[in-house]
Amino acid sequence: MEYSNHHLARFIDRPNRFIAHCALLDTGEVVTVHVKNTGRTTILQPGVTTSLVKSDNPKRKTQYDLVAAKKYDRIWINVDSQAPNVVVKAGLESNYIKLPGIKYIETVLPETKFLDSRIDFMGFDDLKRPFFLEVKGVTLANEGIAAFPDAPTTRGLKHVHTLEKAMAEGYLGYLLFVIQMADIKAMTIDRAIYEPLALAIEQAQAKGLNVLAYGCAVTPQTLTLTDPVPFDLQQPFVSDGLPSSIKPPKK
Repeated sequence: MEYSNHHLARFIDRPNRFIAHCALLDTGEVVTVHVKNTGRTTILQPGVTTSLVKSDNPKRKTQYDLVAAKKYDRIWINVDSQAPNVVVKAGLESNYIKLPGIKYIETVLPETKFLDSRIDFMGFDDLKRPFFLEVKGVTLANEGIAAFPDAPTTRGLKHVHTLEKAMAEGYLGYLLFVIQMADIKAMTIDRAIYEPLALAIEQAQAKGLNVLAYGCAVTPQTLTLTDPVPFDLQQPFVSDGLPSSIKPPKK
């Protein structure tokens, strides 16, 4: 996927989950931007280079969306929480994404309700077998290992349980992690952040859940799905120690 009308800026701070302040590199103007990721997004540290997309909607409160940042000012990471679904939809429709047990995907339906959840994709393979696939974007990594989540996620836990229930009713089940950066050699769950998710995935895998991950090529204005990355629940993950980008509330 490609963003139009992007601008480079220096990250200043993030008062809350939804907005941040950045200084445009070309003019020095300080602008308030919408952060397209409500997680801790630890790569957003003061001084890092960011990519902003300017909106042409005059009614918006913020003119810009923050969609990517350069970790340690060296590695571009896409932080747009909507982007993974965009590239996955294209990857499923083109059969670029290879789902275990499926030879060819015939139909892809986004945002499908099942029980009390909405799953990112439902589809049918060439044998008319139905499947559900949930997508999770990944922005947390250290020393070539990517991990999810960057904050406790009861929503993510619920999705795993829903996939498990769907499989019990005859659906194929898939959990796909989109690693929004390059040069990752393994994908895992950060047990220190949210152990219940790791336990739920382990239980669901024993019942047939397929868990896979894909890496991405990232530039300030593009996100491109690349190759599969091994998923390993037992892979140790050591945090890089970066703090949350969100300012703590004043006492």
